Amino acid sequence: MKKVFLVDDEAVIRRGIAQKIDWENEGFTYCGDASDGEVALPLIEKHQPDIVITDIKMPFMDGLTLSRILKEKMPHVKIIILSGHDEFEYARQAIRLQVEEYCLKPVSSQDLVTILRKVKTKMETTRKVFTSIDTKEELYEQLCKGSLSTEEIIHQAKNLQVDLMASYYTVLVIKNNPETVKQKLTSYQPLLFVKDTKSILILKHDLEHMLLKQIHEIKQILTSHHQPLLFGLGSIETRTEHITIAYENALEAYSYSRAIHSDNFLQDHQDVHRELMQSFDRRKLIHFLKFGQLNQLDTFIQTYASFINQKRDFSNVFLYYFLLDFTITIRHHLEESDHYDNRCKEMIEPLENSLHQVRTKEEMIDFMKEMLHPLLVHHEHHSSKYGTVIQQVKQVVATRFHDSSLSLQEIAKEINISASYLSNIFSKEMDQTITEYLTKTRMDHAKELLQTTNHKTYEIADKVGFNDSHYFCHTFKKVTGMTTKEYKVSLPSAGVLSPTDG
Repeated sequence: MKKVFLVDDEAVIRRGIAQKIDWENEGFTYCGDASDGEVALPLIEKHQPDIVITDIKMPFMDGLTLSRILKEKMPHVKIIILSGHDEFEYARQAIRLQVEEYCLKPVSSQDLVTILRKVKTKMETTRKVFTSIDTKEELYEQLCKGSLSTEEIIHQAKNLQVDLMASYYTVLVIKNNPETVKQKLTSYQPLLFVKDTKSILILKHDLEHMLLKQIHEIKQILTSHHQPLLFGLGSIETRTEHITIAYENALEAYSYSRAIHSDNFLQDHQDVHRELMQSFDRRKLIHFLKFGQLNQLDTFIQTYASFINQKRDFSNVFLYYFLLDFTITIRHHLEESDHYDNRCKEMIEPLENSLHQVRTKEEMIDFMKEMLHPLLVHHEHHSSKYGTVIQQVKQVVATRFHDSSLSLQEIAKEINISASYLSNIFSKEMDQTITEYLTKTRMDHAKELLQTTNHKTYEIADKVGFNDSHYFCHTFKKVTGMTTKEYKVSLPSAGVLSPTDG
């Protein structure tokens, strides 16, 4: 059965279509309707229809905008547009959005059934052949590896009856997850698979603060076990394709936990270990070691040690453990990274050996500053170490900006580097995201084409990597403050070339 969703601002049309077609007999399920695109979007994400029938002119969000968003977010959904407006521009935009059918109202129920049958037949004959995934666990592992396309993720999840839809995702890696802990975690409905000696849990939720609450509760469970469990927690991501980024971060955090847990002192003070693991997030220190700047040092230390500063009573053992975790994390980072030379390691070694001399909160702050300061200075003096990567990104953007499929993931794949790592490096070095850099590059080329050619707006949009001229115009005005026509008129040579249709 193919699921059908209807969007039309006229209630009488929605009722008519819903009631006059024998959906089940025709091989369809009518899964819902809405009065405009804005109302429809969350319902479509919830019901996951195969086909969306939409009017064009509607309040709040029109049918073309809805179609554009669906093509980007849910490219497998087939779209049928019903329009009461016989206007060429609408039809042309619909064609460029690659909708399946464009029909003029009024349409009889029999006509609509004929169109639906045609779309259904086309879907069945053009269905892509994906590699068979037999179990849910295999699907979860492929999601973490990042080896599936968006279309394949949706296809495989549907086949295995897995509900992947959510607004936020993260990944948790746990070593030797005991049965008692597994049972406690089932209430969070994780997508779970086991790899070697580790349990991998994909967590999801529609609300970010609820996902954070789940993470906090799970940390309590893992650290309150009679022997705190080794675990690593990933970043929070917003798309199923980015679950792989959360997984990479979780593995890295797990690696740091393992290095720290091997210290004999910590093993002998599990109660202190437990309390501290529940109170601070080591991922913030790892992130600062990679991307922090010297002028952020004081603020970072105050934030990272805030729970110690707020604590009225604490033992020297507690303070010692915190700084031991702090120094081991830094040492592990230096050992794993190839960005530091022996001089950096020699500079922090005397500090590591003086750790036991720290007695007060003030001494703790000074100690942390002395540890981090030389590493940040080294960062600033060797910032050009990222120069090669930045140049590679620029080269990819320069040669492929016209390709509408170009994305952070594509660029990262081309230069063989993790997408999350690349994103952080580029933002830090260039003070803008890769997406902002790509958009600026496209707009610069668009301005050049407006200045030097007579191309129409939709032609220029296509030449600079936009599938949709409407979205191109929106972006152009947002970046330049002018429409394409206003920009062309403002040129010194205005009047020499004929105006575009934008």
